[in-house]
Amino acid sequence: MLRKFVYLIITLALIIGAGFLVVIAPYHIYTLTLTEGVNTRFLQMDPTKSVFYDGKIVDIKRPSRMDDEGLYKTFHFYHFELPMPMNHLLFSLIPTIKIESSGPRLGARFQNGKNAELFSFMLEKTYKLETTSGDQKLFILPIFKNYISRKSGDEIWGDLFQKQLSLPSNEGESFFESLKTLRKVSYKDLVYNLYILYNRRYVLPSNTQGFSYYKEKNMGIVKLPSDDPKILVERLYITHEGLVYPLVIRTRASDISAMNFRAKFIREIQYKSTSTDSAISIYASYKQIPYGQRIDQQGMTYLYSAWSHDPENKDYIRVIILFLERGKLNLKYLKPFYEYAYKKFGSSLSTASGFLSETPAETLKRRISEDLEAEVKKETERKAANFEGQFGSPEDKIKFNLQKAKDNKINSDDKEKALSIE
Repeated sequence: MLRKFVYLIITLALIIGAGFLVVIAPYHIYTLTLTEGVNTRFLQMDPTKSVFYDGKIVDIKRPSRMDDEGLYKTFHFYHFELPMPMNHLLFSLIPTIKIESSGPRLGARFQNGKNAELFSFMLEKTYKLETTSGDQKLFILPIFKNYISRKSGDEIWGDLFQKQLSLPSNEGESFFESLKTLRKVSYKDLVYNLYILYNRRYVLPSNTQGFSYYKEKNMGIVKLPSDDPKILVERLYITHEGLVYPLVIRTRASDISAMNFRAKFIREIQYKSTSTDSAISIYASYKQIPYGQRIDQQGMTYLYSAWSHDPENKDYIRVIILFLERGKLNLKYLKPFYEYAYKKFGSSLSTASGFLSETPAETLKRRISEDLEAEVKKETERKAANFEGQFGSPEDKIKFNLQKAKDNKINSDDKEKALSIE
């Protein structure tokens, strides 16, 4: 009898143990997939760096010491509305222009009086947001596919930056409490987590150092490596109608004014559609400011913003350079435009003495144009002088009278023909 009882106890223990293993096996496999990767016919994933596991929600608060709000103005710059300092004592805007096959890529650096960079932004290429299951059969099994498909696009987008994929910690808990904690994460959730992890590897850069989600703006924020420990480098991901508009910002983390500007920039930047017509209203606003401001940094900010909507327009660059050259101490603002114009058009487009740089081809074209203009001017002046009865030589007078007689004869013949027809 005792032997039967022992056998019964052992059998029950084995059943319970087997049941426990069945219950926790998916969680164990899930953890191994994150840390060591997996290679099965249902799922193939390489080991993932721990930095990709857990996102978070971040709250960008309004800076408590932002007492210079009146020194900022919101500009429509390319696909964004964003704040720009205007006549700010701490921030001086220096344009950043990079030439690429698809056109110029624009940004700006904000320096202090000692030319130290406090903050900067650089626009990046727009792309379509697409999450994918790839060739992973696990994600297209009906039970899991239906679960994932019920998630909205905004929910998946937010989870890419905020969701924590690590299993809940069960330190200090008893066996049954640990099991209860794990069971809060369903098997469907485990598969959805793997789906998010799989797509994070396509959305986030491989050198990501951390990431978060700014819910108020539906914005992803990714921390990137920096070549300067004092500079915080981040990529902002802004979405609109299925497209992602990324830009990179750099902030001097040790400077309170720079960090305040960063907070203001992230809080206020938002998507706004662009077209070449967007430049018209900005240029109209530029024309309304006093002339003295049009030829300094403030005017440049208006013109630079207008040009961002029509970056292939050579005339905007020419106007920016023309007006900045009329001001004083504007060389540091002019330099990016000189360099871009020379690389793009073969000429710095400068009208100031000592700053015109040209390729040989552009020099030849300019000289031909100048010669043609001189010839046209000379001919115009000669005709005007002849019209007034002033001739440079007797030959000019004879030619003028012969041409006049010829013209009169033609007019007379035409008149006779007209009369004969009548």
